[in-house]
Amino acid sequence: MMMCEENRGCNDDYRIYIEERAKLIQSQAEETHKFDKAILTLAAGAFGFSLAFIKEIVPEVKVGTFVWLLAAWTNYGVSLLSTLISFLVSQSACRKQVEILEKVIFDGKKRESEKNRTAKWTFGLNIVSIAAFILGVILLVVFVSMNVPH
Repeated sequence: MMMCEENRGCNDDYRIYIEERAKLIQSQAEETHKFDKAILTLAAGAFGFSLAFIKEIVPEVKVGTFVWLLAAWTNYGVSLLSTLISFLVSQSACRKQVEILEKVIFDGKKRESEKNRTAKWTFGLNIVSIAAFILGVILLVVFVSMNVPH
């Protein structure tokens, strides 16, 4: 990475790099927000769909199939909870990253000396969220296919 010289300021390549990096970070934040919103909407919607399905189409669930619906609901709950928890962990990750940057800038410490584990937790929670949602969809499809009147 090119560094700014004290008297000359930053060159054009470095300035362009900084501007582009800022745009990419902003874009990543927006996409993360969209992902979280989509998961919350889809998981809540799938839960609502399953309730409507039972009420309107299959008022009497076939024996032995309710476990599939319960498993789907459990996965939707896990998806919703992991997304909500990731909001809090993400805030913590941002605070931690500010601490790390302050140590680098003001104390002269190397970036590698301290890791931001909460950022990894946020990513892990997002993976759990999407995996639980997908599994919930699969389980709901199994339940629906076993209970659709022919």
